[in-house]
Amino acid sequence: DTCTYPTSPVVSNLRVVHDRSYLEVFRGCIRGCRFCQAGFIYRPVREKSVEVLCEQGRQLEKNTGYDEMGLLSLATSDYTEFPKLAENLLETFEGHHTSLSLPSLRLDSFSLDLMEKVQSTRKSGLTFAPEAGTQRLRDVINKNIKEEDIFSALRLAFMGGWSTVKLYFMLGLPTETDEDVLGIADLASRIEKLYYDVGRETGQKMRRLEITVSTSLFIPKPFTPFQWEPQNTKEELIRKQKLLKDHIRSRNIRYAWHDFDSSVWEVVLARGDRRLAPVILEGYKAGHFFDAWDDHFRFGEWVEILEKHGLKIEDFAREYSEEEILPWDHVSVGVNKKFLLSERHKAHEETTTPSCREHCSGCGAATFGVGECFAKRNGTCAGASSEEGGAADAAK
Repeated sequence: DTCTYPTSPVVSNLRVVHDRSYLEVFRGCIRGCRFCQAGFIYRPVREKSVEVLCEQGRQLEKNTGYDEMGLLSLATSDYTEFPKLAENLLETFEGHHTSLSLPSLRLDSFSLDLMEKVQSTRKSGLTFAPEAGTQRLRDVINKNIKEEDIFSALRLAFMGGWSTVKLYFMLGLPTETDEDVLGIADLASRIEKLYYDVGRETGQKMRRLEITVSTSLFIPKPFTPFQWEPQNTKEELIRKQKLLKDHIRSRNIRYAWHDFDSSVWEVVLARGDRRLAPVILEGYKAGHFFDAWDDHFRFGEWVEILEKHGLKIEDFAREYSEEEILPWDHVSVGVNKKFLLSERHKAHEETTTPSCREHCSGCGAATFGVGECFAKRNGTCAGASSEEGGAADAAK
């Protein structure tokens, strides 16, 4: 609550992407999805109070004039008092023609009543991120969402009149098989069937269904349980994309996929060591300034520079040994390396870890002495006595 937050941001006189004001709800995450770097390095959770958020929301609306406000965090619907916050903000904006914009929602916390209130001003599509097409793979990545959560949430959404759904998945996750890839197409097909089943059961006149299946490519990131995992080769990922595309046959389901080259270069940057510094410098001198935009990204030139310095893509996309010292081991983010290694082993055993709100797993973030470990509230936090981060582990 005491952190300064910019409630008078610069407002462009040109229309820009995501042209709205933003309200940061909390920092950190309780979930522990094993592919997500932000979910580990921003622990523990630090929440603002509803009162402070509503006041900041009032100031943002007054100072910017935007008619749409986005709620930002790693998982907004995990905010402890999320329904109360949304309702209070909607009351604050009542009569102002200002709507709330929510990011990807947790399927296991979907509320039809809340969504109807949030999108009463401007009803748009719903976005969910199952991440994997089968329950087995969702358990591997610790997504902690069951198939019944997916279908019960979407049934409620379809009964409420929604007909546009975006579903986000990843390809190339550790232990992924063709069965997991085809599970994405199967899940989308069953969601389509559910939509028309709801129409028959309720007698509603159903609009044309639009399902977008979007796949990104898995990128092993430092400070995650998957930091040791390899990235699939380009040939393997293209094969999986084609396999999925060939099994999505309905006109109601659109498939959008991610380019491989930018993803593999992200792996190089994410897991690069000191040898990468001269590569980046030379790339900068060669005019690589806006490579986040596809029309400016020249992958072939980066590969040439990399090879000029005696390096290969495979040096960074390979599987790392659990015994080797990693380039980032000397950096402490609170979460200790032993915990990450334990989570990797649990992933390969297809075992899940409960959220911080349910049970403390002793990740080590509590040693920072800031924020709010939920289990710490009732004295059950196991993380307070664990070693401090990767630096302590590397020193051993």
